[in-house]
Amino acid sequence: MNRISAIRNITNQNPNSAIIISNGLSTREANYFINNNRTFYMLHAMGEALSIGMGMAMLNKKLRVVVIDGDYNAIMGSASWHNLTACKNLKYFILSNRLSQTTGSQKVPSLSVPTKFKKYINIISIKGKKLSTPNPESPTKIKNKFKNWLKINNKI
Repeated sequence: MNRISAIRNITNQNPNSAIIISNGLSTREANYFINNNRTFYMLHAMGEALSIGMGMAMLNKKLRVVVIDGDYNAIMGSASWHNLTACKNLKYFILSNRLSQTTGSQKVPSLSVPTKFKKYINIISIKGKKLSTPNPESPTKIKNKFKNWLKINNKI
């Protein structure tokens, strides 16, 4: 499965959830090919998507939150994994191709998920080439669209 298909499947299976997508290629491709108002596309915050998603989920227990991370971002944010048990309204997906494609296609170590976290983390293997996309929308535009979606849907 390629990255866009994986992200599209996750978002389609969670139609009323707020979506947080890690920075890097996942955000670039999702913003270009699957742009929607309920997705907060992370820019310049490598390894922080899970923390942002957890904060939202803990702040509003009625809000369903989906976090989509790349494997390199997930490794950087893995210190947050111990809080996954507190977020019953959060689903966490890691797209794994073992490459950091945004920064030059360096190899990424394979994820080693401790047994106690495996039921909270969904790892999806992806393949496929990096797609050429323009830069995402401005951070202000992304933030405002997401904030408006939250307000319109009584999520905040």
